[in-house]
Amino acid sequence: MNLTIRFSPLIFLYSFIVLVIFTALRNLTTIYMGIVGLGLIIFLIKNLSSIYKFHQSFLPYYLFIFMTFFVIIWSFFYMQSLEPISGIPRILLMPLLALILLLHVRDDKDFETLLKVICFCFLVGALSLIYQFFFGTVSWFAASATRGVLVRYTSILGSLTVFGSIVGYLVILIYGPLNLFKNALSRFIFLTSLLVAMALSLSKTSMLIFGIASILLLFYNLRYEGLSIKAGNLSLFILLILSIPIIITFNPTLQTYASSLLTIVAGIDASSISSSLVDVNDVRTSTLSWYSITERLYGFTLLAYKEYGNFLWLFGVGLKGGAGVMGMEGISAHNGFLELFLMGGPIYLLITILMILDLQFFLLRDIKNKLSATFFLLNSIFIIIAIVTSGALFQPSISILFWLSLAYVYNKRIRSYKLSE
Repeated sequence: MNLTIRFSPLIFLYSFIVLVIFTALRNLTTIYMGIVGLGLIIFLIKNLSSIYKFHQSFLPYYLFIFMTFFVIIWSFFYMQSLEPISGIPRILLMPLLALILLLHVRDDKDFETLLKVICFCFLVGALSLIYQFFFGTVSWFAASATRGVLVRYTSILGSLTVFGSIVGYLVILIYGPLNLFKNALSRFIFLTSLLVAMALSLSKTSMLIFGIASILLLFYNLRYEGLSIKAGNLSLFILLILSIPIIITFNPTLQTYASSLLTIVAGIDASSISSSLVDVNDVRTSTLSWYSITERLYGFTLLAYKEYGNFLWLFGVGLKGGAGVMGMEGISAHNGFLELFLMGGPIYLLITILMILDLQFFLLRDIKNKLSATFFLLNSIFIIIAIVTSGALFQPSISILFWLSLAYVYNKRIRSYKLSE
């Protein structure tokens, strides 16, 4: 009997993407960034001849790459020191990974497989949060913090804010138009892990993004699919909702986390809803408010403007404008779009918006294609995340699906041009 195991030709690319998404690994070993950098170089060299081919339809991406290199160079002139060197790998990693995806991933099935790989990584991120709740913090993860008296755990995906930012992606990937996971039980496992990890993250953003993703998916189904819910999915979802109060009753700490999350997001006294929940007073100062929203929308950027002055209207202040996201000291905008304004001025921001809109208009025109519809919904979530999250365009877990959608759209354009010749 001849047993042959066949691996996908893209297995090394899949493995590389997993390595990039699990950014906490850089705290485990100093050679992590070296391995990632070497991987980038190898994949780029493999298709070196294709890099020099100019495609007019890729113009927004080319402009973005050009401005990104300009921001790097301008950083040294603005700061007149070598400090910006630390930010170069952070700002280049994901845009260059997009180029690799564009050069190597061509078939729709490969894009679907990549979505499953990324979804698996997000599940591992959720499980890494749950693991720490039962067994204690992992020493090589990013530093945890507290909200009230409760620990806010980080994950293998990165800092405190990362997991809360990607929960909307999981909603779309699990229940979206592509139907990545056919089995209702696997969907149930994903959703359960997601909800528990959300509670343990104590993230206001996670609840906001989860709600927005659910509403977007509902509108999509009403518009393009009709409101159809499979009996298996519905029964498992109802079972999950009914089981939550029972589960948290057996663990006082879980009660406190659940109550805290309700208090933070909506200021709700959870003890008035169910006796299995408790009133939590020491997190009320963290409750989501209009003031906290406006601070992220423009408040922190105004502070940066007072600090840096009119340089921002010219070319920005380079990598220093990215602050901690670029591994540097500075004032963070806490807004992924205005952060680009701080780094490269209005030109960098406008080019990025042009690139995003170019993708979204293409995907919207092709919305009846399940894969295109999935990327359209994912990018819609990404845009919302970027408004309230620093480094959204450069953090691997947050931006990987956006850059993958860019490779998908540009490859579809290449195929359409070849067919029209």
